[in-house]
Amino acid sequence: MSIPTTRLGRRCRAFTLVELITSVAILIILLSAGIPGIRTLAGNSRISTAVNEMAAHLHLARSEAIMRGIPTVLCPSLDGNSCDNSTEWAPGLILYADKDRDRQHDPDEVLLRYHRFASRQISIRTSVGRKTLRYQPSGLSPGSTATITFCSRQPQIQPKAIIVSNAGRPRLSRFRPDGSPLRCS
Repeated sequence: MSIPTTRLGRRCRAFTLVELITSVAILIILLSAGIPGIRTLAGNSRISTAVNEMAAHLHLARSEAIMRGIPTVLCPSLDGNSCDNSTEWAPGLILYADKDRDRQHDPDEVLLRYHRFASRQISIRTSVGRKTLRYQPSGLSPGSTATITFCSRQPQIQPKAIIVSNAGRPRLSRFRPDGSPLRCS
């Protein structure tokens, strides 16, 4: 007795065990090659985002000092109300108009911005001795040149820096002001 061909029409096809194992092996090889590249891409993106956020705050601090005619101060802050005595900026920063020019945020002074950086996988540090960045009403940033270094917790990600000159203008760099490589230690 024969089975009518109209019911089955075609033969059922499926993967064999060898084909399935081969496909999974190829997928694993492709993923193992691609994941480090994706991690590097994500790490570079986090660094670039933090650099752009800091540059925007530096430009805002400078323009507010010029517009208001009083100094502004940008400093690291954990609580969003006062400056920390630290060179680590990753937890957050504040920007305020310093009416009495004492470099301390007082309750009667305008808090212009409080910002927390999104990524906890980066470190943001200013050069030794520059725990605050101050802009004069002229737009100048007196004191020594400040270097703000952005480092990833992933060692393969290259650090970046923003260098703030005494003229108050920030510039991006992959080197320290003297041309030496950036250090993340």
